[in-house]
Amino acid sequence: MGTTSPFLPLAEIGVPGTGLLFGLMLLSAILGSYAARSVHVPKVIGYLGGGLILRALLGWLVGPSADAVSGLELAAKPLDAINSLALGMILFSIGRSFEKPRLRAHGAQVIRVAILESASVLVLVFLGCGLVALLTANEHPLGSHLALALLLGVAGIATAPAATLFVLDEYDAKGPITNAILGVVGWNNVFCIVLFHGVFLVLASFGAIETSQSLGGHVWLGLLMTIVGSVAVGVLCGTLLSLAHAKVSLAETSLVFFAVLILLGAGQHWLAQVLGISFNFLLVSLITGAVFFNIALDSQKLESALHTVASPIFAGFFVMAGYNLHLGELVHLGWAGGAYVVCRVFGKIIGVRLGVRWAGTGESVPPTMGSALLCQAAVVIGLASFVEQNWHSDLARKFSTVILGSVAVFELIGPLLLKRCVVRGGEVKAITLIRRGGSAAGSVSVIRLTLRSLLRLFGLEKKAKIQGNGPIKVENLMRTNVQLLRADATLDEVLRFIERSTYNHFPVIDKGGDFFGVVHFADVRDVIYDPALRDLVTAADLADIGSKPVRMDQPIEDALQVFATQNVGVLAVVASADSPRVVGLLEQRDVLGTLHLESNTG
Repeated sequence: MGTTSPFLPLAEIGVPGTGLLFGLMLLSAILGSYAARSVHVPKVIGYLGGGLILRALLGWLVGPSADAVSGLELAAKPLDAINSLALGMILFSIGRSFEKPRLRAHGAQVIRVAILESASVLVLVFLGCGLVALLTANEHPLGSHLALALLLGVAGIATAPAATLFVLDEYDAKGPITNAILGVVGWNNVFCIVLFHGVFLVLASFGAIETSQSLGGHVWLGLLMTIVGSVAVGVLCGTLLSLAHAKVSLAETSLVFFAVLILLGAGQHWLAQVLGISFNFLLVSLITGAVFFNIALDSQKLESALHTVASPIFAGFFVMAGYNLHLGELVHLGWAGGAYVVCRVFGKIIGVRLGVRWAGTGESVPPTMGSALLCQAAVVIGLASFVEQNWHSDLARKFSTVILGSVAVFELIGPLLLKRCVVRGGEVKAITLIRRGGSAAGSVSVIRLTLRSLLRLFGLEKKAKIQGNGPIKVENLMRTNVQLLRADATLDEVLRFIERSTYNHFPVIDKGGDFFGVVHFADVRDVIYDPALRDLVTAADLADIGSKPVRMDQPIEDALQVFATQNVGVLAVVASADSPRVVGLLEQRDVLGTLHLESNTG
């Protein structure tokens, strides 16, 4: 009986089929993760490196022939659906940054930072690449080279949402810097996608770009319909998902979520051709998330459920990114590529500094945050593919070369600088960094833990005292970049503070930064409806001065007792017994999670 398997040609030239290739990718992800941990870098770099090494090994095994090289690309092509799913999940999660309370609290500030940062990147990249064009323009008209520089400037705005969110989740970053980064990333991609297609149409209309289409008013109408369609589809999907979340079980809601993303991601072109529904999948995913997080009841449930199943999807996504990473394009970057990389870096850094100054974010968002926005991958790769399909010129290939080569640079250095930003900003717990340097069990090796479990299974384990590194202290779990209530804050200021906080208990400090007390949400509710108190009550009046903070040097077991006594979810951390200056916050969930982990590995 003959076979009609589409993978037969791959087998004949020694290339693994798609299923086997994906299995090898997940194995590469595991090895890359351990390698990244051993050198104290984000896992995403390990995943990318695993993909690069896998591609190199397979290339060595199957040989350098053209059939083998194309076969390796063909085998990975069906996995594009996983890429779309991962990107959709990432942008859906970033949609939380557009929740109404967050937008009311600091949305205007984030938008200002995003606007100046995006404008700075566009201008600097255009000027840098435009200068290179003036000096090196040859067979093509200068106008075409300047069009290339302008398109590169717009493409430079995009920040990779996948790598950014993955690194922040890996290190459990939490605080105003993290929120600002996610907000700016969301706006970056909205600005980039919409502006890029608009600029491309303008340039084509003026003849600076040669295309096979006649670009008239119908094209502008098509762009408008794509934007409107993206908003309409996103609102519809977000609303339906929120209804499912309220009416059916969490498992069924998860199925609805994955079905919607896979259908929209894999069926985008089919829906456009057959049904005439034009939309951008990335925008739809972002808008779906924004709508869902604004109208769903207890949206955290679905987000937590998705987090538990996302690991293999994201691991596969980043290994595939490494597998398809074009390191060979680095040697072809040339002056234009060098100008793009340098000007984009300076554009991000300078733009955020200007934006922070304009927005007046104070100390909560540092002006150095621009270095955390350098990751760049899937969005601009999609733009490069669009340019190659629609710009009939050798410069389209140059655009693609610059983008693909720079992605190799930014995807390797971007996660490192992002980690550095949130760690230095005090939004990563010290114990997270400690555990990233070794096994989760501390000084007890993974092999020893496995042997102990095996002995315990057969009832042969002997009780023995395990030597540790001393008790875990409050300073290992607290976050230092936190916002606190001032004792002289008015009732309106207290309410605005509560609106943008994720807690139900709010430590209060005096003018010197010393601990004063704690405002409980339940106490605020009692006075919130009395207009006569609006100008009379301050945070000091609402604070429970009998509440106690914890010290940095206290063991977390002591902190757990304080949590139990005061029945709160967060405690203020003071410098020492002699200094009541508040230096951070400690969450009960972090203490419980750490004690649970220690009980399983101790």
